[in-house]
Amino acid sequence: MLTSLRVFACICSLLVHATSGAQAGAPRGAYISPLLPGHHRLALHGVPAHYEVMGDGPLLLVPAPRDDLAELSRHFTLVVCDLPASAAGADKADHLDALRRYLKREKVDLLGDAQGTASAYASRYPDRVRRLMPYRADASAERIVQFFSTPE
Repeated sequence: MLTSLRVFACICSLLVHATSGAQAGAPRGAYISPLLPGHHRLALHGVPAHYEVMGDGPLLLVPAPRDDLAELSRHFTLVVCDLPASAAGADKADHLDALRRYLKREKVDLLGDAQGTASAYASRYPDRVRRLMPYRADASAERIVQFFSTPE
């Protein structure tokens, strides 16, 4: 029984790893851009994770979903993260940094979240954040667009 469980766990792990970042209908071995619009899966520190890319414009990482994403996607390429909970010593800030590396970005713009992931990331990795806007629940999409559109 224990051997069967180990085999099953290995197969599941291989499937998650083999399909990380893969898109349905893509030829095997084809390069798939991690910023192609749609849903993407990958492993962050060995833990399955998911993110969605939508919109067009400068890249903006959003560590948690918001209600006004449709409005923001008219101005930005949004990477909306569904980060795994803390596992094996890696927390959400570490997972966010692994995603940044996966997206091949030196620095990122971050839209803060109520869970504090963006703030924790910015304090731990300040040299990897171009701009951070902590938001309140009532922060309008217009205000967010204005903040990230203003030259540094």
